[in-house]
Amino acid sequence: MSVLVTVWNRGRILSETVNSIFSSSFRDFEVVLVDDCSADDSWEVCCQLSASSLTVRSFRNSSNLGDYANRNRAASLARGKYLKYLDADDLIYPHSLHVMVDALERFPDAALALSANVIDPDVPYPEKLEPPEFFRRHFLGRSPIGVGPSAAIIRRDCFEAVGGFSGRQFVGDTELWLKLAERWPVVLLPPALVWWRRHEGQQMSLEMKKPEVLNVRFRLQLEMLRSTVNLATSDRTLAEQRLVQHHARRLLAMAIREGRIRTAWKLWREAPLRYTDLIKGLRSYQ
Repeated sequence: MSVLVTVWNRGRILSETVNSIFSSSFRDFEVVLVDDCSADDSWEVCCQLSASSLTVRSFRNSSNLGDYANRNRAASLARGKYLKYLDADDLIYPHSLHVMVDALERFPDAALALSANVIDPDVPYPEKLEPPEFFRRHFLGRSPIGVGPSAAIIRRDCFEAVGGFSGRQFVGDTELWLKLAERWPVVLLPPALVWWRRHEGQQMSLEMKKPEVLNVRFRLQLEMLRSTVNLATSDRTLAEQRLVQHHARRLLAMAIREGRIRTAWKLWREAPLRYTDLIKGLRSYQ
């Protein structure tokens, strides 16, 4: 397994993240650190970590690539059968790598395993979902998607087959999970295999402050829904109705509850949503 840690200005906490990897009960791994031209002492910390262990390899980009391009760069340097991303501000629990690897070894036809966000599933973990069932749950039930790369383990040959991350801003993780799920089974893992550090500089926190993220996510879901071969026509039609209605309600809530009428109207026009969607949204809005 290759544990990939992409780094940008995380020198203060990077050692803690890497030490959590070395506390794992699973030992057959390498750690690949890729610094994306940090302005702090991140690169110096990377060098110290690689000098202290043959298991750690450190690289520094010649120019800043950005989040997703740096993830692809890290994957290109990996030697392992499996890719396990761990964000430089997160920690992994001692048992987690073992749980993740065991799941993909148990289901060798699966491309991806995700630490699910469903606490009480219908069957015990790990659960393998064939592509049609995965898409039905995602669009018509309790979606297993909603986690970032730190909660995922990916079979490297499948990652390479779909071209890795496209770099699509705000939705790159979800897009990759859906691309993999379109072609191969996905395994659901127990929740809470990673400790997500919450802080002001966290990428997710920064993204949630940008209202345009709502439209980007809506368009991705609509695009993937319309292109999938894993849903019957009737299910796809129902899923699209629900997707549009949910987005309409979210924008109405932004306008009515949050008082951001101009922003909501701008997003509505850019989505784009129709007048009939407004009527349906108002009828279902509470």
